[in-house]
Amino acid sequence: MQKETPLFPKRSGLPAYTEAGDLLPAPETDKIRVWQINLDELTGFTRHLEAILSADERKRAYAFATPLLQQRFIGGRGVLRLVLGACCGKAPESLEFIYGPYGKPYLAGTETDWKFNMAHSNHIALIAVSRYVEIGVDVEIDRPLTDLAALMNLCFSEQERNACLAMTQEQQRTEFYRIWTYKEALLKASGKGLQMDLQELEIARDGTVLRWPTKLQAYSTYRVYPLPLLNVPAALAVGPGLTHWQCEELPLPALENFFTYPINRGSRHV
Repeated sequence: MQKETPLFPKRSGLPAYTEAGDLLPAPETDKIRVWQINLDELTGFTRHLEAILSADERKRAYAFATPLLQQRFIGGRGVLRLVLGACCGKAPESLEFIYGPYGKPYLAGTETDWKFNMAHSNHIALIAVSRYVEIGVDVEIDRPLTDLAALMNLCFSEQERNACLAMTQEQQRTEFYRIWTYKEALLKASGKGLQMDLQELEIARDGTVLRWPTKLQAYSTYRVYPLPLLNVPAALAVGPGLTHWQCEELPLPALENFFTYPINRGSRHV
């Protein structure tokens, strides 16, 4: 009989999940795992996921204006804790986060080797995890853009803008989202967010960084890859030495098995 390996250590009142190797395996040193999550499919787990959040995370969740947005935040943040807990071999509610000067979260304590990034747009979220090397991910739900020309003037280099304007209107929108997600993924890997001048950053279609602001010099050797399996504009920025990555949907059985029993006896409600 195959020996069962717990996903998380046993805790008082909480079950240990026993199929981590198949459902939420940690990436190897030179690889990246990207989980795709439909946040609206997590409604049945909201109370359980909220129970593993910190007090600050719950406060942030309820600052959102509608129950739908609250549920999506709780779902995304709770699954992030589950994934990182699986990587670290720790209870997800025990993880602590610190934040960079531009708001990027990092694991605190002894787990700083694990690097991660999260992105979401409407009901779609992505969680990317690697070891030792910073990564960035972005996703955007494609929607009509009311003033595409103004957005290109704000975000594109002159070369990018001229190339885009030579396309049809539909192609322009597709190209805008490609360039935007490429740039956003790289900026999120750097931890600097949108503090950079996007006109000074150019990334080729093959993901090579062609031109960068001085503050992004350290990330000039990064590569950016599209995530076409999502059927929405999305991109992943990876550092040197990271040559393998895989993107897959979060397996809901992982949550169903982990949350076999009530957490904290339903003491927190959504």
